[in-house]
Amino acid sequence: MLLVSKNRPIGAPAFSAVAAFTCFAALGLLACSASDDPAGAAGGASVTAGSGNGTAGSKPATGGSPAVGVAGQGTVSSGGGSGGAPPAGASGAAQGGSAPQGGASPGGAGAGTGTGTAGAAHTRDHCLEGYDADPTDATMKSDGPVEFSKSSQIDLTVQPEVLAWFKARVWEQAHFQWHNIRRCTSGQATADPQGGGVNPCKTNPELIPTNQENKGPGDGLEFLAMHRHMIQSLKQLWPTHTEQFEGWEHFPTKASDVPKQWQNDWTNWMANVATNGAKADDPASHMSETGFESEGAFGQWIQSTSGLHGALHFKWVRTNNSEHGLGNQFTNIDNYMFWKMHGWIDKVWDRYRAAKGKKPTDQDIKDAVLAQCRQMDQLAIIVKPDLATTTCTTANAKPKQTGVFAETIRPIFESNANKCTGCHGPSGAEASLTLGGSDCVSSTDIYNALVNKASIGGGQYKLVEPGNADKSWLYLKVTGKASTVSCTATTSNGMCSTETMPRGGGVTLTSSQQDAIKKWINDGAAAPQ
Repeated sequence: MLLVSKNRPIGAPAFSAVAAFTCFAALGLLACSASDDPAGAAGGASVTAGSGNGTAGSKPATGGSPAVGVAGQGTVSSGGGSGGAPPAGASGAAQGGSAPQGGASPGGAGAGTGTGTAGAAHTRDHCLEGYDADPTDATMKSDGPVEFSKSSQIDLTVQPEVLAWFKARVWEQAHFQWHNIRRCTSGQATADPQGGGVNPCKTNPELIPTNQENKGPGDGLEFLAMHRHMIQSLKQLWPTHTEQFEGWEHFPTKASDVPKQWQNDWTNWMANVATNGAKADDPASHMSETGFESEGAFGQWIQSTSGLHGALHFKWVRTNNSEHGLGNQFTNIDNYMFWKMHGWIDKVWDRYRAAKGKKPTDQDIKDAVLAQCRQMDQLAIIVKPDLATTTCTTANAKPKQTGVFAETIRPIFESNANKCTGCHGPSGAEASLTLGGSDCVSSTDIYNALVNKASIGGGQYKLVEPGNADKSWLYLKVTGKASTVSCTATTSNGMCSTETMPRGGGVTLTSSQQDAIKKWINDGAAAPQ
């Protein structure tokens, strides 16, 4: 599944797309193909070019959050130029200048006036590319915790800008549902009263993960990866205020290790918790012990059998002030101490990996974190369905494009006979792959999501490998040939799913449509114009 979402000013609506791996799933791509970033006004701008080589422009300052645009090519007429720049948000560039990335650019080489055409907005997938800094990062007044008082008790939260971001994107509910859906088989799942009373075990049983809570190493690894996804995202959103998401360097053993608001209430840990906290801090010295056999086992040990996770959650609970409390499963991510403890767990995970000779940048970790980002996004949409919708109007429709892909290949996906865009439209795209279905999805968006991109469910195959249709998973899937080739699944490239797409029991594309796709790929998979 996938949530196409990029940070925007707090409270602004978000556009997203989510996918469960069903229809056309094995064609899936680890990227979005519909952008929720309002691009700056592009094209149609007269560029007065001065002499000298132009340099890449800054991201547009207009139209909301910055987006990287694909520069349109301008035309140059003769005449003396004065070295001006296109307006902010214009993506045209006079020929001879450096291609601006969605923003204003100094004039290109030569002189004269150029008229740019609209550049396509860069498709942003926060699960793969992360977030740009939230606008409030520049205005946030302080770091550290914020006091929240109720019934004469003080608890601590993260900064209000972060709380507002959580609310706008239902992160509190999505985090709860991530845990909740792992309690389905035990019968311990509950409806979230703050999330519309949703219980995904009943409403979306197809999403129930195989790894259930505290039931083995699989769940342990997902527990570690999901919280790493959240921590990484928040540090990207507020890069100059990361302290509030930074965990302890070591397990807290004394009052001075915690914020001043908790120091007077310090009590010593139970002996087994203190012992296990020291083990977690130094996993290299305990690798032969039970609970340290694998990363998943280590995650399970941290989460359940060691007693650490529960002890840390309930160490800092205010009995009469639970609105943002660590004991409140519906809102505990609001709490400042939540990030201290989970940040510490994240650090000891890296120490464990180091003891195994592994690095935080290894592909297996990226894959594990990516999978949990996708799942949390999907659960957010179950809670708040309008996160997955947007309205396409004349104002935000993409310009019509030309070329073989736009005029011949895209219509194959959008045909009533094949119905590809019924599952791979701009909203709720299966396997994170949008193939059209709206004037707000440009042919360039679709093209960029296919060409030279890895597949989900296609093993070692790319979706489209220019010049070789027989090695392009798109072609193999829609022609029914995927089942005839050798697909190699590994940790990094995922499973192999050779089912013919679109689903329905057989190939639905006509011979001429199959030939058109094959020819387009073998001829080099030219981009739309």
